Amino acid sequence: MVIQCRRGDNLIYKKRSEPLSLLGLQSLVNRLNRNNIHFKSIEEDLRKRRAGYGGEMNFDKHINEFRPSYPYGFLHDVCLMHNGIYFQMDSILIMPDCIVIFEIKNLGGILTVKANPTQIIQDNNAVRKVIQSPIIELERKKIFMDRWLKERGFIIPIKGMIGLAYTNELFIEGETGTEISFTHELPIKLYNRSIEKELLSKQKISKIANEIKNAHHEYNPFPLTKTMKIVAEEIMPGVICPSCNHMGMKWTRKKWHCTKCSYNATNCHLPLLDDWFYLIDNKINNRQFRAFSHIEDRSIAKRLLKKSDLTMVGKRSSSFYTK
Repeated sequence: MVIQCRRGDNLIYKKRSEPLSLLGLQSLVNRLNRNNIHFKSIEEDLRKRRAGYGGEMNFDKHINEFRPSYPYGFLHDVCLMHNGIYFQMDSILIMPDCIVIFEIKNLGGILTVKANPTQIIQDNNAVRKVIQSPIIELERKKIFMDRWLKERGFIIPIKGMIGLAYTNELFIEGETGTEISFTHELPIKLYNRSIEKELLSKQKISKIANEIKNAHHEYNPFPLTKTMKIVAEEIMPGVICPSCNHMGMKWTRKKWHCTKCSYNATNCHLPLLDDWFYLIDNKINNRQFRAFSHIEDRSIAKRLLKKSDLTMVGKRSSSFYTK
């Protein structure tokens, strides 16, 4: 018997934000010499991650249309840990009868999904390659999610759906056991589901969603020079002009001045400080800031650092600043 759905509180418990790794890679590409042997691969990694994030935002736009009468909860970009192992989920939907984990893929070209063995073949501009199967990855996440929930006393069926961010030619050969759809189709497919048995009340949905949100681990890849084994000396210093991207603004008359386009502003050193924390170290002192920003006057550097919403640690010559 299909239960009569009642209107409840429908919430996004965790929104999606721009990945820290994406911000860090953009800083690295901006400041790494193009002759560096790693530059091309880093630039390609940035392109792929940016495309992936774009696909996830495309999913969010479409899934926002899903607003059923029954209670539910959404969480985007969640990373949990079970037995010391991290597992990341693009999106989670908690419904009265199950939890759905979404794996979002932004893949170009013609896609062929084979069931046995499970693999996806991508044919893009006459280049044919086998890519890592999101079906297997989704099954792994379902197992860890199930164990994570049972540890906390929640027993609920877990389903998986793969969303293809943009319309491709898609061929599915054999029964994969996993729903594969274009993201614009997902709201309708969810609407067409019947809630056969209510296992979770509005209060339990909220409880599970909040436990997931509170247990989320924000991945911090910084500083990238250490995690990616890049020599810090290869990172180019200088304040970057927000108007023309010229590197090497000068501090004069209490403002940053671009010698290339004549742009002036007082806070152009703030992105430079972000770049330092993304790329080089999790703390910075006056001497390091002067070298990285090309400021010669110690007093000016001290004043700018104090006005940069950083936390000062220590006193006098041994002091440094952290976020």
